[in-house]
Amino acid sequence: MGGNANTRPRNSMPVMSAQALVGCRIVLRYRLAAATSGPSHSDLVGELTELTDDSATVLTRRGPVTVARSSVAIMRPIAASRREILDLERICRRGWRSLEQVELDGWLLFADRGWTGRANSVLPLRTPAKPLEAMLDAARSFYAERGLPLQIQLPLPARGLLDAELASRCWQVERSSVVLTADLGALAGRDLDGSYRIEQSDRPGPDWLASYHYRGQPLPAHAAQLLGRHDRVRFITISADGEPVAIARGAVDEGWLGASSVEVAPGHRRRGLASALMGLLAVWATGQGAQHCYLQVDQVNQAALALYAGLGFREHHRYHYRVEPTAG
Repeated sequence: MGGNANTRPRNSMPVMSAQALVGCRIVLRYRLAAATSGPSHSDLVGELTELTDDSATVLTRRGPVTVARSSVAIMRPIAASRREILDLERICRRGWRSLEQVELDGWLLFADRGWTGRANSVLPLRTPAKPLEAMLDAARSFYAERGLPLQIQLPLPARGLLDAELASRCWQVERSSVVLTADLGALAGRDLDGSYRIEQSDRPGPDWLASYHYRGQPLPAHAAQLLGRHDRVRFITISADGEPVAIARGAVDEGWLGASSVEVAPGHRRRGLASALMGLLAVWATGQGAQHCYLQVDQVNQAALALYAGLGFREHHRYHYRVEPTAG
């Protein structure tokens, strides 16, 4: 296999080892048994579900296929499909549940008193039958009634055409993010020494809320309601000397763990606490039936991207918001 099993996904994510491809959607080219005629190689496309020293198993549309590791010529990740991107974004919204959700001809409109873009924006899952202007008018009215701006989340490249249309109307880009995914079985959290105390709950307590600074801002009074509005949610707090030093939130939907709100106090960074948090969430989520994990990272946060790459995460897709320009 050698270097052929490694690849560099687009943009800033680092080179992935062959083992890190487990759980990825890949193309695998392998040598066929010697024959007097016919092709010498064949390809498999699907999720790499298992990789050992002896074999590789790919879950294709026709079912799992296992080939000898020695016959593998090339193995590389391929971009998530449009359907996969939009389906994961739908699941992401289930993990961060707004107070209100309205479906409008394939667009989902979310609102929750203005806190967080994900809870107060449009997710265009399907191309509507109605003209774009009519869709924008209806969405604009929905948010105006709630005193909120109209903003649309654009998963890319799945919604590239809509993104280009809004750009032509001078809608501004805000909050560009990377969606990372990992197989839960590959997430091995770091063990903590006895000086740390771990607390887990299905509701965010005062210490947890005091430790969370969403985009550097204090939380509004109703934030705890949004954070806890889920039937399978976990809040983890790591404390040292009686003070909270690291927190995280996890929610499970449709076999996916959505990890969010991971924050480590400045004086306690680079001590493995983020890794420990992810490991604790993975153990809990596995018990809830999850197999995979997703999280979102600001595109400019290179430190976080490097951290999660080291934990086995890889880029699934990207997104940003388009915000309607104000009049005047």
